Amino acid sequence: MMEWEHTRRLALTDDHMLPLINVVFLLLIFFMLVGAVTVPERLDVLPPSSVSSFQPNEVGLEIVIDQSGDVLIDDAVVTMERLVTALSGDNRPDRVRLKADANLNANGILDVLDILRDAGVAHVQLVTVSKR
Repeated sequence: MMEWEHTRRLALTDDHMLPLINVVFLLLIFFMLVGAVTVPERLDVLPPSSVSSFQPNEVGLEIVIDQSGDVLIDDAVVTMERLVTALSGDNRPDRVRLKADANLNANGILDVLDILRDAGVAHVQLVTVSKR
């Protein structure tokens, strides 16, 4: 009779592992969901660094220019002519966020800035990363 109670006690100690396993799996699922919050960008762009403390707002159209000079609007690569037509007419935004690669030639940025000026865009914010 004593052996039966001894084996029964050992079986009960294994039951305490089940809640721990459940908690570990719940934490794993939680961190997998929270870790996937940011959406990967279509173009690989590393903005220039800056010591400015100004934080750009999220209002307006975002234009992305990669190192090779490809221009991205609304997740679609466009030509300079398409950029002109996108900024003309009633669709013209008041504010534009310009995110350009740090290794981009200055002429690539100046061409887009000229198009923005000719389209009558009032405010252009250049996105940078902090040096800190």
